[in-house]
Amino acid sequence: MINIFIGYQNSGKTLSMTYFLYLYYLKGYKIFSNYNLGFPHEKLNKQMLLDFAQSDKQFSKCIIAIDEIHVYFDSRSSGSKANKIFSYLVLQSSKRDVHIFGTTQEFMNIEVRIRSHCNIKIFCNRYFKKNNDEYIEVKSSVRHLTEQQNENLYIRCLMMTKRIVDVNLVIDKKYIYIKAKKLFKLYDTKELINFS
Repeated sequence: MINIFIGYQNSGKTLSMTYFLYLYYLKGYKIFSNYNLGFPHEKLNKQMLLDFAQSDKQFSKCIIAIDEIHVYFDSRSSGSKANKIFSYLVLQSSKRDVHIFGTTQEFMNIEVRIRSHCNIKIFCNRYFKKNNDEYIEVKSSVRHLTEQQNENLYIRCLMMTKRIVDVNLVIDKKYIYIKAKKLFKLYDTKELINFS
């Protein structure tokens, strides 16, 4: 399954992806990630993906998590050898119980073979919860560190799943709210991603 977390800067994409990675980790999945996590995982880089895709050794029962996936697999270089090799890994992933998670600011920036096989798109935004269970979107583009300590900060995830029903494409929509404060300890929000 391919899950892509989409949103503007500071919308909670990586925070949300980390939340789901942690849930899979608790279910016994091995986590490969290109950013550091506050729970056991193996550090991932592009060369490692290429090596796995081209060798007999394969991933199994794991999550491959790529923050800023469009930088690794850019739509403008869809004909590149690396993108074609990675496509093989993507297209064979369901046979090995491998899930691919990625974040991006713009879905169309991702290589077309990944976009066309994406099972779930998750659109992320920050919200504050009021006392009466009403949620208000955080409009400011400037984020303060104090938000990390705020008990009322949530990430709203609009999860869109596509499926075929009697030859018709059906899109299912579901909103979930993830309490942000407990997640900030699971990864360093200021870590820069190494794209080597």
